[in-house]
Amino acid sequence: MKDHKATLGLMKDAARKTSLFLKGYKMRKFLMDGKTQSAVIMQLIVIGELAKKVPDRAKKKINLPWRLIAGFRDLAVHQYFELDLPKVWDTATKDVPVLEKKLAQYLKRK
Repeated sequence: MKDHKATLGLMKDAARKTSLFLKGYKMRKFLMDGKTQSAVIMQLIVIGELAKKVPDRAKKKINLPWRLIAGFRDLAVHQYFELDLPKVWDTATKDVPVLEKKLAQYLKRK
């Protein structure tokens, strides 16, 4: 994608979906719900794939762990069955809301 704002907007949307999928969930329920696990992991993959398309000049303006975001995508795609679901939960419930907030703030300024 040539327009990095569109890419960042799609990342923000995937983050929002992740939070919506987990609304009302506790980790125990998440660990027993394969459908929600798949939905959340897919959105994290989307976020990671889109992160790879954001130009470096934009990445420098948004304080996020870009390599880790892209790295999660690679891990989820290539080593799916080795994913640590409690870590997926932590990422989805702690890191994703921060990512969504930072992207929203950046996009609002643009």
